[in-house]
Amino acid sequence: MIAPRQQTEALAAARGKPVRFRELTRAEAKAGMIQSMPGELADDTLDIIGSPTPAELRVSPDVERILGRAPRSFADWAARAIAAFR
Repeated sequence: MIAPRQQTEALAAARGKPVRFRELTRAEAKAGMIQSMPGELADDTLDIIGSPTPAELRVSPDVERILGRAPRSFADWAARAIAAFR
């Protein structure tokens, strides 16, 4: 699993420019999420994201089976998709 701060660092590296990161409190995150989902679902989602199980942290071997290639890192994805962030 890659943390949001690490995602931001990978995007900054791919852009070649700094990207600002601001961590949200749980309340701030929930306030944004409930704009598009029920509050209970927002709470459940934040619980899962905040404390993933070991199984949720591992990359399933099914990824390679379904995609027909090995999984790629977030940094690799960012380098290929950076045009969307400009």
